[in-house]
Amino acid sequence: MKKFSDTSFAVAAGSNGFTAKSMDKQIRKELGVHGKKWQTFHGGYFSDPVVASPFVEVVQKAIGLSRPGVIVDLGGGTGFLLNELIKHNVNPRIRLVNLDISQRQLDVKPHSRIYPVHQSMTEFRRADAHKGNKRFLFMMRSALHYFGRDGLMPFLHHLRSQLKKGELFVHQTACFDCSGDARCLNRLYQCIGTRKWYPTVKQLCMRLEKAGWNIVSIVPATSLLLTSHDLGKRYSLNKNRLLEIRDELLKYFGEKNDIFRLTRRDFYAFLHYRIFTCVAI
Repeated sequence: MKKFSDTSFAVAAGSNGFTAKSMDKQIRKELGVHGKKWQTFHGGYFSDPVVASPFVEVVQKAIGLSRPGVIVDLGGGTGFLLNELIKHNVNPRIRLVNLDISQRQLDVKPHSRIYPVHQSMTEFRRADAHKGNKRFLFMMRSALHYFGRDGLMPFLHHLRSQLKKGELFVHQTACFDCSGDARCLNRLYQCIGTRKWYPTVKQLCMRLEKAGWNIVSIVPATSLLLTSHDLGKRYSLNKNRLLEIRDELLKYFGEKNDIFRLTRRDFYAFLHYRIFTCVAI
């Protein structure tokens, strides 16, 4: 994988105000849409088997390559993805662990094979999932952005420390080919009042490699449509604030069909996803 130069990030945990608690606080802000509500939110994106199928296929390939004894879904929410693996006849001897900070998410347990762990990703240790010597595989969908620009590297280092050399990490992460598109979405989330951050593909590859991962493959996944209505519900934004955000994005970035566009009374934005298969080196 080609190396990319980017020296703008902070490596040390806690730099520029980032702490594990601040990231966890961000997740807790969204508890109102967790649980059964999450299954229908954002048009049902995160509970749609068709939407999930590219990710599930990549995970299945990773299972075939690494033959894990334990699979941990980091920030696995309701356990939907692990349940999809079960539907696709994942080896019954593999221990399936759903790690999430939200008890509301974990309470929506879809299958008896799934072992819930109520824990923060920033505090998670390998032994929380299994104390033996089984081989691990980590998976994650749409969660790295929670760590923000300053928290991403510390978290990737933490995650790498919990895997042994040769073990795999498969994640679906929102990132952009064009830096201008990334800036537009980052400005949107800054206006919303979150610390979420979306990198370019190059920035993300560079950070993964710096943290001790070799990127085996990158494949596209279905984009996520964000409506201002859903964003308002998720982040408790009133109509006036949404109009202010719409006007600011229009002023500085303009409309672009696959990134940001206006409707008669609303605005839409899009998160573009890639699925990364990474091996610990």
